[in-house]
Order: sequence, then C-alpha cells, then structure tokens
Amino acid sequence: EMRMLVFLLFLVFLPRGALGWVLPPPQWSVRNYKDAPRSTRMGGDTEATLRANDPLLWSASLLIRDQQARVALVSIYRWCRRADDVADSGGARIDALEGLGAISRDLDSALAGRPKNEIDAGLLEAFRAYPELGKEPFREMLTGMRTDLESDALRFNTWDPDLLRYCERVAGGVGLMLLPLLGAGKEAAAPALDLGVAIQLTNILRDVGKDVDLGRVYLPMDELEACGCLIEDILERRLTPAYQRVIQLQISRARDLYASARFGAATTLPPAARTPVFVIIELLSAIVDELELRDCDNFSQKVQPSALSAFRALFRGWRAAASNTTSRFCE
Repeated sequence: EMRMLVFLLFLVFLPRGALGWVLPPPQWSVRNYKDAPRSTRMGGDTEATLRANDPLLWSASLLIRDQQARVALVSIYRWCRRADDVADSGGARIDALEGLGAISRDLDSALAGRPKNEIDAGLLEAFRAYPELGKEPFREMLTGMRTDLESDALRFNTWDPDLLRYCERVAGGVGLMLLPLLGAGKEAAAPALDLGVAIQLTNILRDVGKDVDLGRVYLPMDELEACGCLIEDILERRLTPAYQRVIQLQISRARDLYASARFGAATTLPPAARTPVFVIIELLSAIVDELELRDCDNFSQKVQPSALSAFRALFRGWRAAASNTTSRFCE
C-alpha cells in the first residue's frame, strides 16, 4: 500500500471504486484506448491497474483536464508505486535495500536517456514533457524508504527535525513532483511539502498497530515522554490517557498542516489545479476527524471514515474549489 499519497497518492480509504460512482468517466478509457491520441495514452493496462489498486488517486486524476498532465501523473505514480512495493515487499531487508538501490541506478540511466524498462521510459517522457521536474524529490523518496528498512526497531527522537524530515522525504516530495504538472510556480513548493507531510502523518496515525507488528514506532519519542506515554503501551496496544494525548497532539499537527496546504493551494495554484488538491485534502482530513471521533483509538480497528463522511468530504473539496475559499480550516 502506498504511503505517498499523492497522490496523494497516495491510499485507499473508501470501498473499492466508490468514487467511480459519482465522478464523470474520462474522455477515454481502457476500452477505447487504441482510439485515444498517442499523447494521451497511459500505456498498457495502467488505467485499469490504477483504478483497481488506488481508486482515490484514479478518481482524483480524472479531475485533471490536461491529458498530458494526467499521463505524466500516472507515469510518476507507477514509478513511486514500484519503489513502494519493493520497500514493503515483506521479504528480507537486504533484498529490499538492494532493490531500492537498483531503482536509484535505473533512475539515473533513464534520465540520461537510457531507460531500462517501461516504467522508467514513462518517467523519462514525463521529464521531457515537463522540464521543470527535478530529480531530487525522487532521490529523497528512496532515501526515506531506506530509513524504514535500516533498523529492526525504527524510532524517531523528535518531530523536528527527525520525523518531519522523514515525512518530507517519503511524501512531501510527491507534491514537488506534481507542481509542474499543475502549472504551479516555485511559490507553491512550501504548501506542497506541507500537504505531503500531512498525508504521511495521517498514514502514521492510521497504521500505528500495523507498524508495531513491523517493529516500527513513528510517534516522536520526546512527545511520548512529555505526555507520560510508555513505549510499552504502544507495543502492547494499550489505549491509555497518555497515549490519547500523544495522538491528539498529532491530530492537531496534521490539521495545521492541512490548513497550510489548503491556504497555499488557494493562493498559489492555478484555478484549474485546485479541485483535485482540495478534494484530496478533505478526504484525508476525514481520516483525522474519524480518529478523533474514536477517542484516538487506532488500535482496535482500522481508522476509516464512513462512506457518507467520505462523500461529504468530497463535496466540501469541490465546493471549496468552486467558490475559491480557503476551507473550513481557515474560517
């Protein structure tokens, strides 16, 4: 499962395909793929794969009217997805690290004009279509993924710089990857980073129990101590008042980040690019809201908003984009 989100990725929070019920179909689909202009084709069965594996991203991508941008987005998605699958393969850590190393070397080869596979060839075409794309966010993402694999008991001492830097690497860079596709300038970089960090923090909050099984605790150690929460409480999945204070602190932080991203999107993105960003912010914020409604319990069951809550979030995103407001967070 992707941690990026962007894509923002990154992530399935609704019943599979649910968003497809309410969004209009694309101008072309897998069925009439051969009739689509060459410049708008995604390649092979990418469309069907994307819709099956990441309906949220697929649905959000339909809101992008520029078909060249949509093709580039999916090419970037496929590259990120492959790296994420290698990092979370469940096999030996050394094999995953070697796989990420191979992806890094192939990235250099592709951007030198020598792609070694279909995914890298698609990424090269995205770089050619959007010369503003930078290689650094791709490298940073791989560095962040290696962090997950370099220890049997992953811990982060502080939010800033430790966990913040990790979130910027594995998710914040996705926003930077997408800015050229959205027609945004450098002034949109800071809010794009905030959105990626917010999404990764939301992933962390949602997956505490799952990460414990892998020996990982992403919550900052200094904040656990300040709230009186023992690491043993997390490892044993005990929902204590101290643990709830830690989670509430992260909820507040995530909301601040989403608010910054929303305000930044409203003030720095071209109007046509705001809708998918606003929709993603609202949908991901619904996860945070659901966690708070559950008294910060992310141990007993997966944190997932109801279909009704998700559709309300979807509507809020559309409405905010249409009215060019800066959201419920900035009222």
